[in-house]
Amino acid sequence: MIIEDEQDIVDIATLILEDEGYEVWSFTDFVGYESKVNDCMADLVLLDLNLKGYHGKDICKYIKSHDHLKQTAVVLMSANRDIQAVKEESGADAYICKPFDLVDFIQIVKAQCN
Repeated sequence: MIIEDEQDIVDIATLILEDEGYEVWSFTDFVGYESKVNDCMADLVLLDLNLKGYHGKDICKYIKSHDHLKQTAVVLMSANRDIQAVKEESGADAYICKPFDLVDFIQIVKAQCN
């Protein structure tokens, strides 16, 4: 699952992941994200940190605080220089710095999906 407000990044990440054989769900509208996350039951969530009207840190905390979702891997994506600290604070499993390197992106996704 990709939760990102920049459509270009959604398109690029979707293309990369589908090329690697992953099934991808994405959304850029965050109203009701709880039901979207619950309905998809994704193995991995790629989560932008700075969303319009939302903070990825809060969405990550939501995922990690629910028993039926807490095993879902969450990878934060951001250009934020403090992303390591935010990862620790939110309970995320990993992070990807934007702009991301293609090889690093794929390696991080594969590591979190295994």
